[in-house]
Amino acid sequence: MQLMRVSILALLLGCGQGPGAGVNHDDGDPEKAPEPVSVVEIASVDRGEVSDLLVTSAVVESEAQADLYPEATGVVVSIHRDEGDPVQAGDLLAVIDNASLDAGAQRSRDDLERLVGEYARLEGLYRKGAVSERELTETRYQLESARTSAREASRSHGRTRLTAPFDGVVAARDVRVGELASSGRRAFQVVDLERLRVVAALPERDIARVQVGQTARLVSAYDEDMWTPGVVIRVAPVVDATSGTFRVTVALESNQSSLRPGQYVSVELEVDRHQEVVVIPRKALIYEDGTPIVYRMIPKPEEDEEDEDASKEEVAFHFSWPWARAAADTDEEEEELKSDWIAERVVVGVGLVDALSVEVLEGVQPGDNVVVVGQSNLKDGAAVLTPALKAESEARKAAAEAAAGSEEGGPEGEG
Repeated sequence: MQLMRVSILALLLGCGQGPGAGVNHDDGDPEKAPEPVSVVEIASVDRGEVSDLLVTSAVVESEAQADLYPEATGVVVSIHRDEGDPVQAGDLLAVIDNASLDAGAQRSRDDLERLVGEYARLEGLYRKGAVSERELTETRYQLESARTSAREASRSHGRTRLTAPFDGVVAARDVRVGELASSGRRAFQVVDLERLRVVAALPERDIARVQVGQTARLVSAYDEDMWTPGVVIRVAPVVDATSGTFRVTVALESNQSSLRPGQYVSVELEVDRHQEVVVIPRKALIYEDGTPIVYRMIPKPEEDEEDEDASKEEVAFHFSWPWARAAADTDEEEEELKSDWIAERVVVGVGLVDALSVEVLEGVQPGDNVVVVGQSNLKDGAAVLTPALKAESEARKAAAEAAAGSEEGGPEGEG
């Protein structure tokens, strides 16, 4: 209320009312008008560690991933594994019936049996001198050719049975019982979920900074809470001249369950780390015309005592006039929020920056409080309060108003 009374007094004096009219006071200077108080959130400057990250994007895949195609056309007779089923190498996935392959295999076996008997018969006759060596040699060649054909037919016949090539999980089943399967269409996909990886492309300027064994963080592009650690297992020794990038292979942890093959992820590769350095939250840092700054919350500087005493005397003198007291008492506007804290604009030197923290080389020290929310519209020297300080100030104000009301109503109640 005192601030409002001073404003009313300044307005009346400017209009020439009461004693002192015509004297030039600077009460109407807009620069001296009280500024509004901004409510902000702060965080303490501390010591910690910051990582130097290279960030790119990639797709999760498996080191062992196979698309299975039938080598012969046929009708699917049965399916023995479905999507999501674990399999071991050699497990039967499906059986495909191909009549021509079956018939060819049978003919090859029959021819082989016939030539085996024929060769045994000619060999006995050759010992007796009844046939020539040439006839025996020709029959032996025919027998070897029949054995080769039988082996090929047997293998073709066996490939009507689709089997898992390695241990893993059935990722896809693209055939159904009764339909025609062919070599031009995938039947199954088998993936080893224990050997997942991403292959990322990084610019050639970073090739000297990336090494096998460095750690990485792989984060889902659509959900930041889904992530898993990884490690660099291979770095390409050459740079792609077309794109100016080199390949880096990052292996995921074998027991992780957050990411799956085919997911699009952000790859954060750690190439350096500074420990026990001065750090601030990344959201506290803002840039003004390319200059990194933060706002530090500090106590408001104290006013000069002589000026403060003179101001109090002048206010007391003017409010001794009955018309001034009446004008002030009729003002029902709420007193503005006050603060003993201001925001100080500080230019900082910045070192490493990661997803959460910023290394500060100069400008602030451990123990300082920097604004992390609400600093975008602040100015140097602006009055600020935290939510806790605001609540405390409002509580004190309410208590003072309640006490003032009880004092004013006391004598009336007694009368």
